[in-house]
Amino acid sequence: MTPYFFRSTIFNICFYIITGISCILLLPTLFLPRSVYMMVVYFFVGMTSLLEKFILGLTYEVRGIEHLPRQGSFLLAAKHQSAYETFKLHILFNDPAIVLKQELLKIPFWGQYLAKSDVIAIDRSSPKKAIKSLQDGAQRVAKQGRPIIIFPQGTRVKPETTTKEKPYKIGIIRMQESTGLPIIPMALNTGLFYPKHSWCKKPGRVIFEFLPPIDIKEKAGDTLKELETIIESRSNALLEEGFKSIPSSGNALRRLGIFAAILTALYCAYWFTSAYFVQKGVNNFIEEFKKNPQITSAVLTSPAASGFPFKLNLDFPQQLIGLEEGSFTFKSIHAEGWMLPAMPIEITTGEVEILNDRWASGMVFDSLSSIFIIKGDILSIEHITLAKDVLRIEIAGDVKIQKDQEIPIFDLTLKIIGYDDFVSSLEQKRIIRDKQANMARTILNMLKQDGVVETKIFSRESGLFIGGFKVKTWDKDDFSPTHPKIEYKRRERPLKP
Repeated sequence: MTPYFFRSTIFNICFYIITGISCILLLPTLFLPRSVYMMVVYFFVGMTSLLEKFILGLTYEVRGIEHLPRQGSFLLAAKHQSAYETFKLHILFNDPAIVLKQELLKIPFWGQYLAKSDVIAIDRSSPKKAIKSLQDGAQRVAKQGRPIIIFPQGTRVKPETTTKEKPYKIGIIRMQESTGLPIIPMALNTGLFYPKHSWCKKPGRVIFEFLPPIDIKEKAGDTLKELETIIESRSNALLEEGFKSIPSSGNALRRLGIFAAILTALYCAYWFTSAYFVQKGVNNFIEEFKKNPQITSAVLTSPAASGFPFKLNLDFPQQLIGLEEGSFTFKSIHAEGWMLPAMPIEITTGEVEILNDRWASGMVFDSLSSIFIIKGDILSIEHITLAKDVLRIEIAGDVKIQKDQEIPIFDLTLKIIGYDDFVSSLEQKRIIRDKQANMARTILNMLKQDGVVETKIFSRESGLFIGGFKVKTWDKDDFSPTHPKIEYKRRERPLKP
């Protein structure tokens, strides 16, 4: 793995995001004036330049600016080593016209964007048509006074690629002959930092160098040869200079180490700070919960936090909640989750015992487990599962948790598996009577499919519904803390140790 892999990955992700945003912004500009379209183009190249500077540590320098004509059109023959220089053309020049192959205009959307840029497209169906399309395009753009950018080798080439492998083409000379415009060579070393077809980019300083206009010879071949010699020799010299601007791998690794140390320190601070506030929030909840008038007595203890540097774990010892006519006992409670927004929170318990004075004996469940996510004002329950032997009661769905909502709004799915023995157990403990047990079996059998009872439970402003049938109409007093139908008698009730 190269020392530039991580920063290159961050850059590439950000670059793709900016590219996607720009492509979306460009769509409506296809039907607007070209000036509006160009504003988005300048936004894209500007943002890309900032990402290169602050993420890659890649900057650029421009030399020989005095060799460019101060006004009017000209031909710029540029070395083409990477995509980097294509992103800089609209920064280096005022509204340039770029020479490219006509096939690119046929790409959906991208082709329309290029056409809106007013490029010069080469018809490569035959050499004669190619030259004519170049000359016609050059004459058209020359009248507009815009610079014309052409890559004489016709494609991107790696720094080590020779002109024998990718020779300079005569098109630039034919364009000059038809327009009489000067030819300005541009040398560069972009391929050293922004390699062709490579994920990793290198930090350093790119150099763009404009060279004096070349002398036009009597023979087109002589002019092309001089252009090739000038651009190639100077680009090779810039490559050697560029090597010196690349930080050594040792320095890069040291900077990466410092960066990693800073991130680690920030993560540690975030983890322990978040753990502190989570514990504080839980303790405040416990204190408020104890004040509930329905609670006659309670033994609720603060959780112990652990899990660094991974998920935060909260472990509660045995918790006892006493009510007017009974109690709940949780042998243990374990909660865990990543301390990031919209991440799942998982809760599991040991045995859960429910007692009631009217029952012959209490109900004991093997465990209670739940996974849920808080998304804004929605509590999204992946599942709440209460298990006892073969019995499984599962609840899943969404609950609205708006503070100003008087009536609870929820959409839940209830599943019950293995309920026969459970109903018999309720009957034996005198939790329900014979008639109630028979009615429960009848209803559950009606809802059973493939051995599983499944139904919807949801609430609306009009009431509570089970399986599509309204079973209760809400009364606003039902949710009032001073419900007139209930008189709470505060009395201490001893709890089982």
